[in-house]
Amino acid sequence: MLPSLQTFDVGGVRLCAKRWGERGGQPVLALHGWLDNAASFDLLAPLLPSCDLVCLDCAGHGRSGSRNFLGAYNIWQDIGELFTVADQLGWSSFSLIGHSRGAMISFLAAGTFPERISHLNLLEGGMPRIASASQAPELLADAIRTVQAATNRPRQYYPSFARAVAARTKGLFPLAEQDAEVLAHHGVVETEQGFTWSYDPKLLAGSEVRFSLEQLLAFRDRITASTLIVLAEQGMLLQQQGALELLNAKEDWLVSRLPGGHHHHMHEQAPAVAELIKKHIGCL
Repeated sequence: MLPSLQTFDVGGVRLCAKRWGERGGQPVLALHGWLDNAASFDLLAPLLPSCDLVCLDCAGHGRSGSRNFLGAYNIWQDIGELFTVADQLGWSSFSLIGHSRGAMISFLAAGTFPERISHLNLLEGGMPRIASASQAPELLADAIRTVQAATNRPRQYYPSFARAVAARTKGLFPLAEQDAEVLAHHGVVETEQGFTWSYDPKLLAGSEVRFSLEQLLAFRDRITASTLIVLAEQGMLLQQQGALELLNAKEDWLVSRLPGGHHHHMHEQAPAVAELIKKHIGCL
């Protein structure tokens, strides 16, 4: 089972996707994590063959274009883009699979247009980070400083593809070499200067503004989609008890825990995660 590549023109930005499964099958849009790309789902997608699964390179990631402005990649900007992609696919209603940053985007999207999301599958993520009103000035200042630094910093080039893969294994979320290689085949480009990861350096900046607790609860309480949260025993979300408690407050949401790390939907637990998703959305 091999994917097809598909592109979308979204507000002048070219977004790329890997499309798996059956056209006309159950529509599912998958969103990857921070600095990852659509290949994050390469091990999971073949296990969902009856779905029409579109794995999107979010703006600035993978083979998608970058946002042409001097600013951070705030996650609410992805929401309009993902619904535009769904519109171009002709999907009035669909399911979402989101990992990490993609799960945060999915969470907000399901609360923004609840009537359009039938099933919400959150892998190692959910509610975005919360900030108080008093933190707003410094968050904005830090984002501006980081964007300026990132755009002025020379891009990192590696002498070989293997060295680029090795660098990715040592990121903020350590990644197994085999998973880093999967991401690299879609996200590393060869140039005259060497091999480099294609993501927009502006992605290194944090959000310019963060939602308050009250705002995020408003999004959460508008979600009507059947919701599944899949946690990793050695992952990120179990270490954020505040976020987990807020997600667990919805009694009808399903919560499952699996062994593995933050990217457990890749080589560690792809079959187990696929079974949970298939059972949840009825894509058998």
